[in-house]
Amino acid sequence: MRLCLSQIGGMTLLMIAALLVGAASAAAEDTLTYRNDRFGTEIRFPTGLFDTLTSPPTDGDGQTFLGKDNAELLVYGSRGQDMESLARVAREQLDEITLDRVTRNWFAISGFDSRGNVFYQRTESGADGVLHSAILRYPPSQKSRIDPQVGPIMNSLSGP
Repeated sequence: MRLCLSQIGGMTLLMIAALLVGAASAAAEDTLTYRNDRFGTEIRFPTGLFDTLTSPPTDGDGQTFLGKDNAELLVYGSRGQDMESLARVAREQLDEITLDRVTRNWFAISGFDSRGNVFYQRTESGADGVLHSAILRYPPSQKSRIDPQVGPIMNSLSGP
C-alpha cells in the first residue's frame, strides 16, 4: 500500500493526521510519500518509522515527522542558499562526522550530534535554484530499526 501526503491549502492538520494514523496501522512495508507543493520536494518512507506529524511551518517549506524515542525526519525545500553553505550548517551540528560527501548536485553528511543521536542529511539541487533536503535524526536505541531504511529513504528524495 502506498499513500501520498501533499500540502494542500484547504487540507487541515486533522485530515493529514488521520492519514498518518491510518497508515501507521498498515503493514510494516507500507510507505507514505510526502510531497511539498511549494517546492515539489518529495520523499518516501515506511509508515511504521514516523507516525506523528508536526504542525507545518507557516511558509510551507516542508514538514517534520516524528517517530519512536524522538526519531525525526525533516523534509523541506529552500531557495537562496548554496550547497556548501547548507553542508557547513550540517557539519556544525555534529560532534563526529562519519560521512561527508559533497558533489556539484548533491551532498550527504552523517555522524553523531552532541547528544549521541545519529544524524544524516541529504540535499539535492533542483530546478530554478531550489534545494531539496531531508534530515534524519534518531537515538542510538533506534539504530537497528532505522539504519537499514536510511538508504532507501534518502535515495527517494527528489524534486523538480
